[in-house]
Amino acid sequence: MALFQKPPKRPEPAPPKRGTAAAPVRPQSARELAAQAVGKGMQRARSEPTARDITVTGASLMGAPPTTSAIEVMQANPGLCAVLENAALLYASAQAEMARKLLEQGVASDHDTRLSPLAWLALFDLLQRAGDHVAFDQLAMQYVVQFERSSPAWDEDARPAAEAKGVAGGYLAITGKLTAASASQLEGLKRAIERKLPQARIDLASVTGFDDEGAKLLASALALARRNAFALALLRGEKLRAAIESEVKRGRDAGEGVWLLSLELMQWFHDQASFDDRAIEYAIAFETSPPSYEPPPQAPQPAGGEAPADDGEPAETAVQGDMLRWTGVMAGQSAPQLAQLAEFAQGRPVVPIDMTAVERVDFVCAGALLNAINRIESQRRAVQLAGVSPIVRALLLLIGISPRHFVKKAG
Repeated sequence: MALFQKPPKRPEPAPPKRGTAAAPVRPQSARELAAQAVGKGMQRARSEPTARDITVTGASLMGAPPTTSAIEVMQANPGLCAVLENAALLYASAQAEMARKLLEQGVASDHDTRLSPLAWLALFDLLQRAGDHVAFDQLAMQYVVQFERSSPAWDEDARPAAEAKGVAGGYLAITGKLTAASASQLEGLKRAIERKLPQARIDLASVTGFDDEGAKLLASALALARRNAFALALLRGEKLRAAIESEVKRGRDAGEGVWLLSLELMQWFHDQASFDDRAIEYAIAFETSPPSYEPPPQAPQPAGGEAPADDGEPAETAVQGDMLRWTGVMAGQSAPQLAQLAEFAQGRPVVPIDMTAVERVDFVCAGALLNAINRIESQRRAVQLAGVSPIVRALLLLIGISPRHFVKKAG
C-alpha cells in the first residue's frame, strides 16, 4: 500500500472544435492608434504611468506597435467621436480635403457625429478655410435644425488657404516616414510648381524615415521642380541626406529610389563633386547611363534655417501683452513656436497662449505640446490655450490635452 496517494491528473484542455472560425480582428480606431503612438515614446518617472510621462519623439501612426498602451488618450472628451478623431488626424497630416469629406459624410449619416457639436464646428472650420461659402451656409441651416441654436457666422475677413498660398508663396513640411502614402503630402509641392508660386519652401526636418517607394516619390517631385527651374528652398534637409547616404552604402540593395533621392539632394545642395562620383556608382549598380548634373536655380534660404509656416504665414512666436502668440503651422517636436514657451512661462502663475492664427498642428508637435504643458504644470503653473480652431482642438483633445486648457479668447 502506498503511503501517499498520487495526485489526481489534471484534466486535459478540450481540443478546439473543428470548423470554429477565429474571432475577427477588430480594426484599430484613431484613438487607439494615437494612444499607442504616444505610449511608444513614454518615459516613466514614477512607478505608475501618468499623463505627465508622455513623450513623443517622431512617433508614426502607421508604425505604432500593436500592443495595448498603458496610456489611454482622453477616455471621455466632450464632443469627440470616431469620425472627428480620424478627421483630426487627417488634417494634422495636411490632408484637409479628405478630413472635410469624412466630416461631411459623418454629419450626414453617422449618429455619433450628428450629436457632436465639435464635429460640426470642425467642419465649419474646414469650409471656412477652403473658402466654400455656399457649403458653409448649407451646413449652417442643418446645424440650426440639429441643435436649435444659432450657427457660426462666416468670417468675411478670413482668407481661404488657397488664396493665402497665391499671395506669399507656399511652405510644405514633410512629416513622418516617406512611403507610398506620402504622395498626398507631396501634392502641395506639385500644385506650387504648377502655379509657379514665389518663395516656395519644403521642410524636411520632420522626416523620420523612408522606404524605397517613398524616397522615389520625393526624388520625382524634386526632379519635377528642378526641370521646371522652380526656385524651391530646401529647409533642414541635412538629417535626411545623412540617412540617405548611410543607406546608399548598401549598394543596389538600398533600392533605386534611395539612390535617385541621393542624387537629387546633391543637386539641390549644389554638390557637384559628390554628384559626379555618385552618378558613376549609380550607373554601375543599376547598369544604366549616368545622369547629368543639372542643378536647380539657387533659392534664398531663411536666416538660420528657420522654417516659415504653411501657406506663406511666417512661423512666429511673439509676446503681445501678457500672451504668447503663435502663428502658422506647428510641425515636429522642435517647432519654433514651442521654443520660447519655457522661457515665457518663467515667473507666471498662468501661461496664456493665443493660437488663433495657428493654421495646423501635426501629430508629433501635438505630443510635444502636451509634454511642455505637463512640465509647466508640474511646477504649479497653469497653461491656457486661447482661440484654438475646432479642427486643431479636436487633435489636441485626442492626444491627451485636457478640455480645461481651452479658453475663449477675450474680445
